[in-house]
Amino acid sequence: MSKEQLDVADMQCWVFRMAQKKWNISGKECSELFQKYDILGFIRNCYDSLHLNSYSCVLDDVEQILKNRGEIICSN
Repeated sequence: MSKEQLDVADMQCWVFRMAQKKWNISGKECSELFQKYDILGFIRNCYDSLHLNSYSCVLDDVEQILKNRGEIICSN
């Protein structure tokens, strides 16, 4: 793996875990949401822009994507 691929994977993992904790859902539920809306693909494809922000900002972007697609996310 290249350094960029490792950095992308790191961001994907962190954002996934942050979402799971913030939304108080299981890993399975979070995985299903991320798969349904290709959130990992979003992070991979937009990494060049996303890495300029904090992981918290990236999670905000993910929440906006889900909201725009009709998903209701309960945050702590």
